[in-house]
Amino acid sequence: MSVFSWPQCHPAARVRHMQKEIQVALKRAQLIFTDSEFTRREIAAYFSWPLDRILLTPLAVSADYYPRPVTTIAPVLLRFGLNFASYSLFVGTLDPRKNIDLLLDVYEKIPNALRQRIPLIVVGFEGWNSEKTRARLSAGERAGWARYLNFVDEALLPSLYAGARVFLYPSRYEGFGLPVLEAMASGIPVICSNAASLPEVAGSAGALVPRDDVDTLYNVLIQALDDDSWCAKAKTRGLEQASHFSWDKTAAATLNAYKLAYSITL
Repeated sequence: MSVFSWPQCHPAARVRHMQKEIQVALKRAQLIFTDSEFTRREIAAYFSWPLDRILLTPLAVSADYYPRPVTTIAPVLLRFGLNFASYSLFVGTLDPRKNIDLLLDVYEKIPNALRQRIPLIVVGFEGWNSEKTRARLSAGERAGWARYLNFVDEALLPSLYAGARVFLYPSRYEGFGLPVLEAMASGIPVICSNAASLPEVAGSAGALVPRDDVDTLYNVLIQALDDDSWCAKAKTRGLEQASHFSWDKTAAATLNAYKLAYSITL
């Protein structure tokens, strides 16, 4: 839905193509499956679809995402020159919708000694219109408080999550927000925006901050970097929240949706 609600965050050609294809598909569809209640209601409002024909099939995470002791992830951290619980992590494509520039704004405000001790680590492909963000990351790398790892093999991601001090996800719009769930399942505190579907995924376990609010994000992040008690409580809440999502539940919801679709055709 982001090509409709946030078209400014995509190339114009992609917006035209996706808007056309989605509307063609909707004309043929009997039911719509979607992975968040937020998107379900957004689709209903935008396209005037009845809610009972838009079915919720939430996502889950791989069993590879779970809390790991430092001894098991040390080889991966060593490969990237990282120390256990000594970095903030973002995982996602570098593009305007992900709002990585907000993280850079915040990190530029953090006292230098603290940001040198716990740098910002960014993982993900360079996406559309990311040149300025990439240049700012490079400046942070030269200053010693940021690292851009680009694409990281999926097999290594669980260790990168599990080794982080905190996971940061200030996205302006998400249809679900799978990295937030991956981080919570890994036992890592999550700070994310309160935009779109993210409150639904993070629940009360995540520290939700207003979208584009530098000061609030700064204050919450400082607490996460300084306060071990806060982090311990956030980890416990995150693991509990992540346990509510499973592929078994997703499979059951999807199967029921197909049964309903089949009954409509009879």
